[in-house]
Amino acid sequence: MKLTKLLAAMSLSSVSATANAQDYHGVGYAGGSLGQGTNGYAGLVVAVPGARLGHGLAVRGTLIGGNYRYDTGTGVRIHGKYIGGEAALVYQFSGDWGWSNISAGPRLTHTSLSPNDPDNKRDGSRWDVGTQIDGAFNFDPKWRLTYLGSVGIRDGAYLVKADVGPFIDSKSQTRIGVEGSLQGDPKYKARGAGVFVGTQFQKDAQIQLSAGIRDQSARKAGAYGAIATSFLF
Repeated sequence: MKLTKLLAAMSLSSVSATANAQDYHGVGYAGGSLGQGTNGYAGLVVAVPGARLGHGLAVRGTLIGGNYRYDTGTGVRIHGKYIGGEAALVYQFSGDWGWSNISAGPRLTHTSLSPNDPDNKRDGSRWDVGTQIDGAFNFDPKWRLTYLGSVGIRDGAYLVKADVGPFIDSKSQTRIGVEGSLQGDPKYKARGAGVFVGTQFQKDAQIQLSAGIRDQSARKAGAYGAIATSFLF
C-alpha cells in the first residue's frame, strides 16, 4: 500500500510543466492528501544542461511520507508509517498539443508497522525501479486532459490517474473538471473519482484542490481531499 501512495505523489509532476515553458529549466511541486490515510510530498524536475523544461532530458527527485491503517483479516488492526524517495531520468517532449514525460529510476521506501505484521513483506526498507509516463493533451484552447501511469517493477504497485476539464478563465488559468484513478498492487486495489479546481495564484505558480470518493478493497468507501502546488523556475 505504501508504494501505491508514493506513486500517487509522483502524479503532481504531470500537471506542473506546460507546453509554453521554453524559458524555464525546472519545476517544483508539493502537496498532500487526507482520506484512508495521509501523505505529503515535495520534489523537483530540472532539465539537464543543454535542455529546457518540456524538451529533452531532465532529472526528477521526490520525497514522501505518510501513514495508513489496514486489517490483517484476523481482526488485527495495523498502523503503518512510511517515508520514501525516488530519483528518475526523464525524457520530455511538448508542443501546441500539450506535453509528455517518460521516466524511470530507483525508488526506496521504509515502512514501520505497529504491531508487527510478519505477513507484510514491505515492512522495513525496500528498493524498486519506478517507471512512469505522464503529461497533458489540449483538446482546444479551453479543454485539457492530464494523465499519469506508473508501475513499480519489483513490487507491482501501479497507479493510473487522469483528469479532464475546461479553462473557465484564461487569464488566471483557472480550470475545473473531474478526475479518476485506479491503483493497487498484487494484494491491494482501490479506485477513486472526484472533482477538482486549479488556478494560478501568482506568476509561474499554480494550485489545485480536489475531493471525491475512494473505494478500497477490504474497506468501506470513504471521502478524500487533496492539495497540489507547483511553480516554474
